[in-house]
Amino acid sequence: MNKINLIAGLLLAVTAAGANAAGTINSLADVPASSVVLNFENEDGHVFASGASYSFGGASFVADQQITVGQSVFDLGENGLWGGNGNHFLSFDNVGAMTLDVSFNGLKTKGFAFDFSAWQELGSTTPATISVSYFDAANSLIGTHSETISPSLGWENYNLSLSTGYVSDSANIARVSITGDGVVLDNLTFTQAVPEPESYAMLLAGLGLMGVVARRRQRR
Repeated sequence: MNKINLIAGLLLAVTAAGANAAGTINSLADVPASSVVLNFENEDGHVFASGASYSFGGASFVADQQITVGQSVFDLGENGLWGGNGNHFLSFDNVGAMTLDVSFNGLKTKGFAFDFSAWQELGSTTPATISVSYFDAANSLIGTHSETISPSLGWENYNLSLSTGYVSDSANIARVSITGDGVVLDNLTFTQAVPEPESYAMLLAGLGLMGVVARRRQRR
């Protein structure tokens, strides 16, 4: 019984820890542990047309225009250059705004963040902006925010980036939509999928039943 009580206590503690306030984050380190990091280093320039799906590392990617997974170099205009140093990343290849959907193979996550930059025309004073939206399994909006690179990162710079993301109040993020023009992404970081509260309740009920059976056996 002591072991069962200990396990039940740990499960309740995990459930309580999931009650952190929701909101936008600006650091990969703010994604709740335990987290998965996808850095595209083992992807080598795979080009995917509109609507094509690609999965690796526990995430799936679908875009409404062409993307390159494992891009090695990308000109961002006023925001400099990404790549050229052996680093691989994901790039939006379309001229104009496009959207990338990231999902988690039917599972849900509590937090999601990534490093990014975006193309800005040389000489332009209009900053580059991306929009990010988070949806649950029923496709209901959980949260949304926009990030602007202002001032520009500088055309002479290499591999400069910002970080952004979102933490929900529970593990209910099933899909993330990222919209922008000439966006590059790296180090996608998300919390490992965990059972929903209903699953915890079922497990606790099962542990309670085990305790009853153990007591009956002791009486015999």
